[in-house]
Amino acid sequence: MKLEMGIIKVEIKIPELRRALEAFKTNRISALEMLVTEIKDSAASTLNQLLNAEMTLFLGSSEQSENKRNGFEIRDYALKGIGSIRVRIPVDRKRKFTSDIIPSREQIDPRLKEDLAVLHLAGISTRTLAMISKRILGVEVGKQTVSNSLAVLEPKALQWLERPLTKEYWALFIDGTNFRIQRRGSTEKEPSLVVIGIDDKNRLSILTIQPGLKDNADSWREVFSDLIKRGLKTKSVRIGVMDGLPGLETAFKETFTTAVTGRCWVHALRNALAKTPERLRESFHHLASNVMMASSENAARIAFSALKTALGNDAGRAVHCLEKDLESLLAHYKFDTRFWRSLRTTNPIERVNKELKRRTKSMETIGEKTLMVLVAFTAMRLEFNWLKVPVDAPVLNNLKFMKDRKNAIESTMDKMLH
Repeated sequence: MKLEMGIIKVEIKIPELRRALEAFKTNRISALEMLVTEIKDSAASTLNQLLNAEMTLFLGSSEQSENKRNGFEIRDYALKGIGSIRVRIPVDRKRKFTSDIIPSREQIDPRLKEDLAVLHLAGISTRTLAMISKRILGVEVGKQTVSNSLAVLEPKALQWLERPLTKEYWALFIDGTNFRIQRRGSTEKEPSLVVIGIDDKNRLSILTIQPGLKDNADSWREVFSDLIKRGLKTKSVRIGVMDGLPGLETAFKETFTTAVTGRCWVHALRNALAKTPERLRESFHHLASNVMMASSENAARIAFSALKTALGNDAGRAVHCLEKDLESLLAHYKFDTRFWRSLRTTNPIERVNKELKRRTKSMETIGEKTLMVLVAFTAMRLEFNWLKVPVDAPVLNNLKFMKDRKNAIESTMDKMLH
């Protein structure tokens, strides 16, 4: 029996086939290991033949008429899907030959570097990945190799943050945040402006994360202008959910003239409670929650009236804090019920901050470039988690959802890398 696949020809004799089948019946694990060994030997043999032919063609050129072979360099090489194999790299007397098949000093298939980077991006630490690399990838690598593998994705990751916005986004979550970064034993704040959108399939997506002062209206205008240049359609945006940052609401309404503004309940309630006398905080929180979680806009207004009647005299500053933004706080009621939970807060942006904090916790120092790469990786990781997860999905853990999500992640990663 002969099987020909490209440059590799496999021959299987019937008696050997029978013995192989018996081996699988007797000890399947041992038989699989023997099969892999033979595959490795075949792969090594094929690579060695290719390398030998590559040297022959090199020495056959007119420029190398006085050059000759000068033995081999033995190298262990990690090949994706195969594991570690031993190859013979031809060497010429003048040391002019460089292989295109296995470049100088390369010991790991570049596709394996992509895999290492993707696994690290998915949340596996460098230490853990180094420990389990042989079992997962077929070759043992060190922590530094894992860290270096991220360089494969760096350009694509940074480009991803500035990608064209080809989808239509009907809701935007807008907030400024401070990433807390450890540098030389001290914690520093890195201010950033974040915009997350909900697309026409009701999935969250990080649209931008860029340095800037959150209390500066001109900074927000620049952010919105950049999003429009990248393809964001202003007429598609129906609501912007934000905190009460100075100038932000004005800048948003100037840009998205047909959209309403929604106020984040988490921020609003926090600010109001800070103005509430301590003895009334529990009551205030309870009554304010009745407004936030009301079954309709009318019910919310009735609940706010009850809050104002009960505590308006004793907690006037706190009540006013909610009242002045009441229309924005109730903006989510203008949309379908299934979106209320998502439109009440800017929680997706808090998730970005939390994820970056988790990633930087074990790092002693972080430079400016490293920070931007980490921000890009953080954004991409969250994007993967949000793929095929509509904000209005009632059930997220069924088999079809998991299959769709897996396919979406694979597709996105392929687009990133290629």
